[in-house]
Amino acid sequence: MACLHFILLLSCALLSTGEYLLPGDVVPTFYDVLLIYDVDPATNFSYFGRVDIKLNILKPTSKIVLHAQGFSIPEEEVTLTGPKEVAVDNVKLNDTFNLLTLSLSQQLDEGDNYVLRIPFYGNLQQDLDGTYISKYVDKKTKKNEYLVTTQFEAISARKGFPCFDEPMYKAPFKISIGHHINYVAVSNMPLVSTDNYNVLEETWPWKTIGQKFNKAVYDFVWDHFDVSLSMSTYLVAYVISKFTYEESPPELSDTKFRIWANKDTIDQAAYAKSIAPKVLTHFEKWFDVKYPLPKQDMIAIPDFAAGAMENWGLITYRETTLLYDKKHSSFLNKERVAEVIAHELAHQWFGNLVTMKWWSDLWLNEGFATYAASVGVAAVEPTWRADNNYAVDNMLAVLNLDALESSHPVSVTIDDPKRIFEIFDEISYKKGSTLIRMMVMFLGEDVFRKAIKNYLVKYTLKNAEQDDLWHELTEESKRQGGIANNVTIKEIMDTWTTQTGYPILTVTRDYIDKSVSVTQRRYLSLGARAASHRSWWVPLRVAAAGEQPEPSLHWLATHQGLDEPYRFPHDAEPTDWMLFNPDMIAPYRVNYDARNWELLSETLLSDKYDEIPVLGRVQLISDAFALAATNRLNYSTTLILASYLQREREYLPLSTALRGLAKIENLLKRSGDYSAFQSYIRHLVQNSYRRAGGLSVKRIVNGDDLNSVKLQVLTSGWACRALIPGCEENAMELFQMWMNTSNPDENNPIPLDLRRTVWCAGAARGGEREWRFLTLRLQAARVAAARDAMLAAMACTRQVWLLNQFLEWAVSENSPVRKQDAAAVVGNVARTPVGYYVAREFFYNRIDDLFKTFNGQSRRFGYIIKTLLDQFTTQRELDEFLIFHDKNPKYFEETKLAVVQAIEKAKVNIDWVDQNKDLVVREMRKAVMYMNNNTQ
Repeated sequence: MACLHFILLLSCALLSTGEYLLPGDVVPTFYDVLLIYDVDPATNFSYFGRVDIKLNILKPTSKIVLHAQGFSIPEEEVTLTGPKEVAVDNVKLNDTFNLLTLSLSQQLDEGDNYVLRIPFYGNLQQDLDGTYISKYVDKKTKKNEYLVTTQFEAISARKGFPCFDEPMYKAPFKISIGHHINYVAVSNMPLVSTDNYNVLEETWPWKTIGQKFNKAVYDFVWDHFDVSLSMSTYLVAYVISKFTYEESPPELSDTKFRIWANKDTIDQAAYAKSIAPKVLTHFEKWFDVKYPLPKQDMIAIPDFAAGAMENWGLITYRETTLLYDKKHSSFLNKERVAEVIAHELAHQWFGNLVTMKWWSDLWLNEGFATYAASVGVAAVEPTWRADNNYAVDNMLAVLNLDALESSHPVSVTIDDPKRIFEIFDEISYKKGSTLIRMMVMFLGEDVFRKAIKNYLVKYTLKNAEQDDLWHELTEESKRQGGIANNVTIKEIMDTWTTQTGYPILTVTRDYIDKSVSVTQRRYLSLGARAASHRSWWVPLRVAAAGEQPEPSLHWLATHQGLDEPYRFPHDAEPTDWMLFNPDMIAPYRVNYDARNWELLSETLLSDKYDEIPVLGRVQLISDAFALAATNRLNYSTTLILASYLQREREYLPLSTALRGLAKIENLLKRSGDYSAFQSYIRHLVQNSYRRAGGLSVKRIVNGDDLNSVKLQVLTSGWACRALIPGCEENAMELFQMWMNTSNPDENNPIPLDLRRTVWCAGAARGGEREWRFLTLRLQAARVAAARDAMLAAMACTRQVWLLNQFLEWAVSENSPVRKQDAAAVVGNVARTPVGYYVAREFFYNRIDDLFKTFNGQSRRFGYIIKTLLDQFTTQRELDEFLIFHDKNPKYFEETKLAVVQAIEKAKVNIDWVDQNKDLVVREMRKAVMYMNNNTQ
């Protein structure tokens, strides 16, 4: 039997436009997918399948082109049936793009319909991609259990079955799955029927299947699922497992919800089954569009590369993002579960119901779901303040990455399939979310929601691009009065989505005539080589001392503030501070004249600091640290201004400042001047640490208030790193209490949310005994969130040989480190002062093992590269990497963007050390003296 063997071999060359795209002369209108799997390592996880695809011929053609990868096809069994008899003369694969080309005996006519039948077979791998095998240990039997699961986004449906694997080729799917009677199957749609007949008998008789499976036909059943709505291939999903489920109370939603997990962890499903239907119900009201499917399954996969995947009707999750255990999961874990559930449910509208035409507009999926997560969580957990918390986290991430010259636009041209994976990053997710929030704020929620409803209804079960969204928003805005300057949403938003970066506004006040002059330029990190003349439509809100009502909205047009300052009047008195972007409506930075900086500092350093709104304080602190880092503001101003944080009682401003200081810590932690940094931090956070409760009380002080918990966790972690007296000692006392506890896996005396801090201190100050104890607890843990925290803590050890063993586990089969966690382990080790040297040598010496471990996971390999280079502080370190990179190009073909960004970030670090390190150390010492002299 002649066969094709498909292996992904992505080209490293840039492609001519469209070379990798399907021709579009034939489109699918229906898929009938039949699959049978033997979930058994003894038969190497064998499977057989067949797909029947109904085709509509849009243009006359004598060939059919679709996608396939990773399995074998009996060429002579590929058939085409329709209005005339057409033979398949040749079956050929382009390995570079996984294009399966079927050459036909005669031309197909426009308007005709055919059925293409392709049988295939193969063996599943544990690659976390396509259709793959996941495993876990049954706690009772201590044996490995296996399951079949899928991850098809972005271009891996072709690994499951032959298909038209681009998002614009939507079609209904009918899926039938054969499996052993000891397993259960779930898919996108509800189960319709189950039978014992081998529905593949015509193509794959049981004589063939049974010989491969080495099992009897009566040991298998076939599950037939209802026909889906028209959807893209990347949203198809199915899981075959021994899992069980918990069903949500029916009164919470009209949709049937089931939460699936293995029997050892199903008791952790209670929180998900409570909030998921509530979030869905809220979204139905918020979008004013009904969820179109009869059920929503959610399933916790033991090995899962992403956080979760929004497959229509069957959302797959990492265990950490779906399961929550009151006894072993922290409050922050609970927040993460709520956030991810809301994110994935938002996708059921944005992404699933309406899908982008091509991956260039990935942000329409991910940006909207990221924004909507805050809407969903705020509805079900209103005390968490998800709106502000998520907005700040998203915007600060954007301001950091998008300052690099090597960043990319939100709507980005994809000229190479490899690049699809590279744009699943903070720009698509968090900048996309930030821009959607900006539109909600300047249009008003009522206008925005009505426009979104119109968009969803108009493009239901279809594909759209960002201009379609702009049109609906503009039309609804016009119906309700429009926005200033009579511009379209496209004119405004294209400046934000088609350009890389964001602006810095330079604000100069005229204190005599009460006017303000503003200029705009692209903000770039230290050492940027290229000048930029880009400009934006910038929404401006300006707050000033003594103002109570919400400031009105003004616009800085794309042509304003470039060649000459844009000037406008303002009523602020000469002695009043002025603050731009007090509600963080848009991602931009602001620099002021010296007098206004002085007025802002004086206010922050007084008892009236809270007259500046919370988000305004966040913006101000973030700007001050960023502007100082790029030599636009002196560090003396920034560090003295930041000293007000001794009084700050809100989580967001304090966490923002410590985020800025963490960048400085990263560049000083291996230097002889680190003690000056620690001294500054001690003075800055000790009051907040004690107010929040610290570690000495050995409990969470206000466990019902998420932001209070976050404050206690944040300040405790920093207090121990800065050696605030008693912090590490209290941590070690708690760690030893835990080690001395009988049944430590169930009876842990360490407060839940402080465990990560305590475990890290125990690993750092302890030795092999403490590290081995953590390892044993890791292997015994049945809660994934606890395992994550232990893995992070184990990287804190200062024992070089233990770090080497830890890294060895990351690239080894059957080690305590799961494949899904391997990249995080390497990254965590690289970020520690001792671990950096170990991880750097491991990277250079074991690059081949790392590359094989992350085969098909280019994003995670890129993450390791970016994390490692972010630790560089000398040209010598960078030169060593550049030489290594040039000598070993094959390892970096699929991570080009990550490498470019990592190199630029390393150069930023090196420039900062050369220009600012000594200055900052001096200014920190001065700031400590200032804080000592001004202690109240």
